[in-house]
Amino acid sequence: MLIIVNKGRYLFGVVMEKRVSKWGVVPFRSIDNENLEFLIVSTKNGNWGLPKGNLMKKLGSKGTALQEAYEEAGIIGSVVDQKVSTKIKGKRMAFYPMEVKNELAVWPESTWRQRKWIRSNEAKNYLNHHSLRSILEEISEKIFQSCS
Repeated sequence: MLIIVNKGRYLFGVVMEKRVSKWGVVPFRSIDNENLEFLIVSTKNGNWGLPKGNLMKKLGSKGTALQEAYEEAGIIGSVVDQKVSTKIKGKRMAFYPMEVKNELAVWPESTWRQRKWIRSNEAKNYLNHHSLRSILEEISEKIFQSCS
């Protein structure tokens, strides 16, 4: 959506994306030329999900996503593609594919969170929301298309 903002004598075009309430990452690693593994984290209510959190304005959307990856999963990596958006329980969320470079033994939320590597075909056993499972499949396809 393009919004025109009147600032005195000048008009500025500002591109506004739909309001995103959570920013996160889809952490992955390549295990061979045809398969990826994804890192999921436990939640307070005993479910599994992806690292995500509220926007930290000072960090921006990508910085927020990378910070949440560190805090919730103890991982460090780099964003490798455009974000993928979805809606869960009425909230719009955006996730950046992140190639994991390092896993820390201790991280800010390690006292109460677990992390687990899974393949996309195992996602139905861990992720309750179909949209999160779909994101894993979509990112798998994008990563392998970019490699070929």
